[in-house]
Amino acid sequence: MIEEIRAVIAICMFAVAAFSDVKERKIHDIVWITFGGAGAVLYAAELPDILDIVSMTVGVVLALMFWFFRLYAGADALALISLSVILPTYNEFVIPLSMVVIATAMSIIYGIIYNVSVNLKTYRLNKKVFDEFGEPTYRKLAAFFLVHKRSRNEKFSFPAERIVSGKRKFRFRYDPDDEFSKDEVYVSLAMPLTLFFLIGLSLILAIIFLGVWLDARLI
Repeated sequence: MIEEIRAVIAICMFAVAAFSDVKERKIHDIVWITFGGAGAVLYAAELPDILDIVSMTVGVVLALMFWFFRLYAGADALALISLSVILPTYNEFVIPLSMVVIATAMSIIYGIIYNVSVNLKTYRLNKKVFDEFGEPTYRKLAAFFLVHKRSRNEKFSFPAERIVSGKRKFRFRYDPDDEFSKDEVYVSLAMPLTLFFLIGLSLILAIIFLGVWLDARLI
């Protein structure tokens, strides 16, 4: 029963965080403190086992590493740490590590689809794309999947170009805590990672629940 309560807390946490993330790309620390604290309190009723402790440790270490190497913004790292505390495992399934893989894969796939669709639209309208960049063909090909030209209504994106020796060059690597671009230049999407955490966690819990329900029906 405690495990189910933890799962509900985790889903509620990501629902609140994802709403704020999508709307503002900003999440107040009180979200992690409130839900993470609620999850931690439950350990008084049920002490974690070895698998829980290992999963929790791995999740926290990964979050700190991703933040240190600027792969995660601060809020994303706190999201993973909070999840690791609240729900390190569910039905002996390791949750934090699974969420890292699933959320990352979903964000990459979404980003590629979005960039390709925008760049194809640009090419259909102008019969060219990236001609203004002094870059070799292989980097232009990579850019077709990784960046796109910012529209006037696009609020959350990072600059994906820079000037080097008077020439426009692609900037594929960005800091997740960079300022959002306000110019009509080529940009990378600022992903609402907590939304992908929410979707991934919901799918995993649903699959686990369905598996348990089917096992019970077959017995």
